Amino acid sequence: MKQPSIRLDEDAIEHNARVWQSVLAPRLLWPVVKSDAYRAGAVPVARACVKAGAPCLVIVDVDEAAPLRAASIRVPLIHAMATPIEALPFAARMGIVPSVEDEDGARHIAAMAQWKGGVVRAHVAVDTGTGWSGVPAWRAGAFAAAVRGHRGIDWAGAWTHIASEDSLHDQSVAFASAVDAMRSEGMPLRTVHLASTGPVVWGAGGDAARIGIGLFGAAFGDPALTARLRTAVEVFASVVGVKRFTTPTPLGYGGLESAQAGDAIATLRIGYADGMPRVPPGAGSIIVCGARCPIVGAIGMNFSMVRLAPRVRDRVVPGDEGTILGDIDGVRLDEVAQAAGVLPHQLITAFGTALRREPA
Repeated sequence: MKQPSIRLDEDAIEHNARVWQSVLAPRLLWPVVKSDAYRAGAVPVARACVKAGAPCLVIVDVDEAAPLRAASIRVPLIHAMATPIEALPFAARMGIVPSVEDEDGARHIAAMAQWKGGVVRAHVAVDTGTGWSGVPAWRAGAFAAAVRGHRGIDWAGAWTHIASEDSLHDQSVAFASAVDAMRSEGMPLRTVHLASTGPVVWGAGGDAARIGIGLFGAAFGDPALTARLRTAVEVFASVVGVKRFTTPTPLGYGGLESAQAGDAIATLRIGYADGMPRVPPGAGSIIVCGARCPIVGAIGMNFSMVRLAPRVRDRVVPGDEGTILGDIDGVRLDEVAQAAGVLPHQLITAFGTALRREPA
């Protein structure tokens, strides 16, 4: 029995990166490749983005730099998390631009700059409402005043995380006030960045945008973006059986739905152990032999079922392949995520964690 698989379309990533560049201009596209690019493969995603002209990449763990550098990816890496003091020497060796959230971090970076006899570029992390990382926005001016005497630091930028569409306005105001306060204390902060994929769609500003899930085709409901982006990850599962029913028969765990007389039901080898989201009854589709077939019954740990569309019901056989996610109407990234009631980020990371990767 063939196990389900996932394939990354590097050409689609490059295409999407170019779309985002045009959407963002004159802002800069800073692709996010954290968590092994949402478990889709940081190296190929990074390679495609650099090919599209990305000037840097964004990571969340300093260890994520090693495979990128081993693959000869040389663009700067922006650490979008306060960089641990003990990781600063490694960050310097790997060409990571560290982030600072307190005076102690600034002091260590200044000491490192003095030791190197040069200048270390750094960004200021500002907490405007997530609590994850950063100088609290209300004390940004005091922070800047406290570190003003440190030599050897190029305060190149500042950033924050936006928690939700509802909080975008208040967080943007708090961030702008924090940036103004730091600049008034002598920090140049040439590049400010607060927007990721969702906040860009919601109207966030800044000089650069950290685009992660948008690289894979997520558009957060923006119809113009949806029309231009391509779903860059494909998930496939094989048909393991086809049954034709002559009487009403419950399907799957809990009998949430039933086959009706005349239905042809195909079972595919993919379930929630493979990252398949547990879609509610009546939601979601799988493409089988080119036809959009509705998912029926509860998603099991290893199996899912579909009601075969009339035009393919008599020709689908075990071994045929179903497309769970791909650049096809009905199973595009946002469509599958919406049907399942999950974020597209969750969808990509779940599949990428569970499934074997096929070469592009």
